[in-house]
Amino acid sequence: MKTPSMPASTDAEVRRGSVVMILSVCGFTVNTLLLRLLGTEAHEVSAVLPLLFRAGVGAAIVLTFLRGNRPTRVRPVFTEKKLILRGFVGLLGTAAYYITIPALGAGKATLLCNTYVVFAAILATLTLGERLTRVRFAWLALAFAGIVLLTGPEGGTGGGFAVGWHEVVAIAGALTAAWAVILIRQLSVEHSIGTIYLAQCVWIFLPVLAITARELPGLGGAEWALLVGAAAAASIGQLAMNEGYRTLPVAAGASLQMLWPVMTSLGGFVWFGERFTAPQLAGAVLILLGTWRVAIGKR
Repeated sequence: MKTPSMPASTDAEVRRGSVVMILSVCGFTVNTLLLRLLGTEAHEVSAVLPLLFRAGVGAAIVLTFLRGNRPTRVRPVFTEKKLILRGFVGLLGTAAYYITIPALGAGKATLLCNTYVVFAAILATLTLGERLTRVRFAWLALAFAGIVLLTGPEGGTGGGFAVGWHEVVAIAGALTAAWAVILIRQLSVEHSIGTIYLAQCVWIFLPVLAITARELPGLGGAEWALLVGAAAAASIGQLAMNEGYRTLPVAAGASLQMLWPVMTSLGGFVWFGERFTAPQLAGAVLILLGTWRVAIGKR
């Protein structure tokens, strides 16, 4: 059964949603680069531990700062089935991304994570009543092709894309991320973005705490600072993304999120000495062109 179509956003809401979505991209970029730093030999921590900090810091931010006309409510997080589902879907999608970063590298893991754009746009036509025109789908496909070029086959060595266990996990994470986008859009009718994000934080924190509690005493001051910083950046990115999807069509919002791997790659060039091949530079241009055309297209 289809969910009723969401009410149309005004031009002002769409502009605000676009700005907020770009803020989200910045937050996710900082988070990814800090996670890469945490994965180096100098600050090596388990891939799951950052999830605990992301959830804990996110919950603290939501409960401390989000007030206003639609305050954060705690009780529905534990009693409403769809909010609980949103929490566990967020756990699966985020865990898949964090776990695959060390194995696949930040670039390839981010590429596979961002395939949720295509899945979310298709799901939105089936569940939210949004239109996915052939022109918009073509621009989405162009932007996705740009991400493929940006990351490059086997790190730009000319080899093919090997599909192993970690690639399967990453694609499964992208599917759950697309599902999370649809849940956010549906839940935003009745709940604030704070309540929706708190559900994710709670249902990540509780299971992950049971797994990682023994690692906490062995962390140094630098690791604590980096983990908290990465968590704060991710929380800002997630809250801004939730707000952006409240006013933007899923296809447009997801397309703006595709700027994330571009900014992550630029950060990798500046801080980690990563170099770009000619196909990767061409991919960046395709991503920028595709996301811009979708964002300004008729809705």
